[in-house]
Amino acid sequence: MLMKRFSLLIGVVAMLAMNVTANVSFTVGKLQFWVCDDGNSVFLQKVVDGQTVSGDLFIPQIVNDGDKDYTVVGISANAFYKQTGLTSVYIPSTVKYINRTAFYGCTNLADVVIPDNLEYLAEKVFDNTPWFNAKPDGPVYLGNTFYVYKNPKSMPAGTNIVIKDGTTHIARYAFENCANLSSIHIPNSVTSIGDQAFNHCTGLTSVTLPNSAKNLGNSLFYACTGLTDVTLPNTITSIPAQLFSGCRALSSITIPGTVEIIFGLAFYNCTSLTSVNIPNKVKTIGINAFAGCTGLTDITIPNSVRYIGNDAFIKTAWLNNQPDGIVYIGNVAYTYKGTPSGILTIKDGTTAIANRAFYECSGITVLRLPGSLLYIGDEAFSKCSSLTYLNLPGNVKAIGYNAFSSCINLTEISFPNTLLQVGSDSGTSVFSGTQWYTDQPDGVVYAGPVAIGYKGSLPDDKTVIVKEGTKAIAGYGVGKYAEKVILPNSVTTIGKYAFYDSYLKEINIPKSVTGIGFNAFGGMRSLDRIDAYVDPANVAIGDDALILGMPRVENYYEKIGTSICFWMTNFFGHEMDDCVLHVLPGKEESFANAWSWARFKNIVGDLSEDGGITGDVNGDKEVSIADITALVDLVMRGATNPRSDVNGDGETSVADVTTLVGLLMQ
Repeated sequence: MLMKRFSLLIGVVAMLAMNVTANVSFTVGKLQFWVCDDGNSVFLQKVVDGQTVSGDLFIPQIVNDGDKDYTVVGISANAFYKQTGLTSVYIPSTVKYINRTAFYGCTNLADVVIPDNLEYLAEKVFDNTPWFNAKPDGPVYLGNTFYVYKNPKSMPAGTNIVIKDGTTHIARYAFENCANLSSIHIPNSVTSIGDQAFNHCTGLTSVTLPNSAKNLGNSLFYACTGLTDVTLPNTITSIPAQLFSGCRALSSITIPGTVEIIFGLAFYNCTSLTSVNIPNKVKTIGINAFAGCTGLTDITIPNSVRYIGNDAFIKTAWLNNQPDGIVYIGNVAYTYKGTPSGILTIKDGTTAIANRAFYECSGITVLRLPGSLLYIGDEAFSKCSSLTYLNLPGNVKAIGYNAFSSCINLTEISFPNTLLQVGSDSGTSVFSGTQWYTDQPDGVVYAGPVAIGYKGSLPDDKTVIVKEGTKAIAGYGVGKYAEKVILPNSVTTIGKYAFYDSYLKEINIPKSVTGIGFNAFGGMRSLDRIDAYVDPANVAIGDDALILGMPRVENYYEKIGTSICFWMTNFFGHEMDDCVLHVLPGKEESFANAWSWARFKNIVGDLSEDGGITGDVNGDKEVSIADITALVDLVMRGATNPRSDVNGDGETSVADVTTLVGLLMQ
């Protein structure tokens, strides 16, 4: 998906913000390292608490933890913050990422040796050091990176900057507040430009970004009020958040045909923009993307768009000119102008309903949705309090968070078998506050083929058996407190946050699974065992498994780790090393080298294609009376699990109970 090469590392910044420590870390001497999701690389995270480093620092290329070597590829934010004893640092060529303020305030650091192959350098990495203080005002380079224009106030009026050939990266905030910068030449050697690199460059009027610059940061031209003309690279796959926010003079823009996502606030308050042609690959348009573009009268949008965020086109001339009633943009029902009441009929051919399209339309009593509908956005019908019945058409694939929340009189819902996503972070939020949800019996709550939550008390053994035919597990789709979950072979999607921060100890991932969402197994407290019957090459991970909604992060820097699915918090004394990943024989190496799966250190190839030991219905690795109890329960409920077909006839029935009794008697 979006710039996958920058998804090869753990999201150090994002994970630290969670105030937990992902436990795949280790120390070498005074330094702590963080293992990346590729299983072979590490970030130098920090100096061990209570320790200091001084003198010459040689950062190693390779570090060893037990029986495994790791390549050092990055240095985390604040890693050596105010280590005043440091006098020099030598950074090896393996390091490609250095995060913000990594060496800030090292007041004796006078000598820096840095590689020429950096791909990301954040802001203020070496600020307030003798090395940086000795640099004259003006352009400062670090290896192949344009680091910063020192002292922007010293820049003469009408300055033209030519970035030197061979530069591959322009750091975050590199030209921030350079109000006198009027033009800049960026060579085609530049591959990435950091967040807010030209923030508040109010004198900049035009810029051409070379096609080599396929990775652009957020807010790149934020508040460049004089900017009238920009040429974007034809290699980018997204328009980053706030890319042109506040560029009031920007009158036209050509969005490259390679773009798939327009992030939130991308063109916010571009008041001179009059028309926009959104190319055919775009699927997602973020919150307030074109909000406040008061001169925008003409919008061309492709049929590929499936998700439009809140108020994406609010305060535009285009929206103001629309007549009362349902407002469509392309094949998307965007909003309703006026006050709807009675029957609301969405026209045939509509494929998506935008976020908050009919939010708080309490007068709608009957909703008629077309058979063409595929996607329903976040809060699309939230607080439509007069709705009593909902018939979702047979092609709907995904429903956004809170889509029907607080529809207090909604009592009956017909779900299609095509559903694969209900909600984003939480499945139950979609129908929270409805009478339908209140009326659901205790146990796993299903929205058609999707498990969306758990009501009531768990069984004594705290085991949840998901019924046969279930296709997806939504966020917290079986609750939080089950210790064992058995998934049927019908499940194809384990959604974002499916088991996040849960008490789960054991689970199977059936061979039918093709997608595992972001943080599906994140923050686990006590997970001991996963039985994975899948081929990791056939399973989409993280944002790549997303059906509807915004990707977890908004630019390529933060993509370090966005595909993360498996991590545990040692706050509860349970670490990644405590969990064993059981796989089919011969698949051990595939998992050990697969993105995100590689975080498991204990991978054992001891599963069988038929789901384990014959007769071990409850999955406790032995055949006993407890298995008969579990099998009878499944037969009585008309349910199955990967081990319930004891006699191998392709179904779970009384015949399997007879076979199991015979096995025990033997």
